[in-house]
Amino acid sequence: MKILKPDVTSWLCPEDWHTLVARAARVCYGSETGKRTAEELCSFLEKRNHLSMFRHGTKYFVFSLDDVSDYLTISRLLFSPYIGLTYKKTKKLRVYFVAMNVQAFMELTPNIHNELDLHEVSLSEFVEKVKQYKHPTAFALIRYTVCVTTQISTSRELNRTSPNNIAEQSTRYVSFGKRGGIAICEPHWYSGVSKLKRFTARLGWRVAGLFYSLMMRMGLKAEDARGYLPLDAATRVVYTYNVFEWRHILGLRLLGKTGKPHPNAKLVAQMIADELQEAIVDVTGNVNYRII
Repeated sequence: MKILKPDVTSWLCPEDWHTLVARAARVCYGSETGKRTAEELCSFLEKRNHLSMFRHGTKYFVFSLDDVSDYLTISRLLFSPYIGLTYKKTKKLRVYFVAMNVQAFMELTPNIHNELDLHEVSLSEFVEKVKQYKHPTAFALIRYTVCVTTQISTSRELNRTSPNNIAEQSTRYVSFGKRGGIAICEPHWYSGVSKLKRFTARLGWRVAGLFYSLMMRMGLKAEDARGYLPLDAATRVVYTYNVFEWRHILGLRLLGKTGKPHPNAKLVAQMIADELQEAIVDVTGNVNYRII
């Protein structure tokens, strides 16, 4: 049995969204690598209709109304909850900044695809356009990905406040008992209690792990043996959200805007906020732009 510390890692957003989608998908299956390339894995997911992983990929667009022949393109984007949009009005034109996850893009109609494809930009180009038009509000549309190692119970706390851009290690397809038994993510109270309490906690976790492994040796599948996993078992979760969405999540799980957050969730939320702040500075170059 291993005891891990909670951990949060910011994943840099590659220009090719396939890489990020594939990386998130591999977390679900407990494998950091695979024989398929990122493009091949994305093609496999699409054929299987496993489209939720595409929510971790992002497409960015910048255009003015003069560039768009079909005004319905704008009106449809305005009313989609899955698409971030803002604009800067100048004396001569109105410039739109748009960010959306890849699944949302895939589900748009072909005519909107054709319109938007002409105005797609890379993340770095998007940032430069924001600076060019002096519209820092658009920085909040940029989507950031973090990978969190925490307790299964804490992932539930985070998942309930999320707009469902989630890729979590599967308890159904991944055996948690390999390589030295189940891994426990250290809860917030563990280091501050007596040796007797820590011993008792480890005993309970070890017994649960033994039952989990025993049931699998007796022929139970991981998807059924998971009933013996303790809620402190370590899991990995990937989240991808824009700044507006992250602020909402952190407002609940870090700042406690609707009630006192659980200490484990607050601990992880603070780590997420710290990672995001560094990522925002790296991406935008704006040291004064705050996540919270």
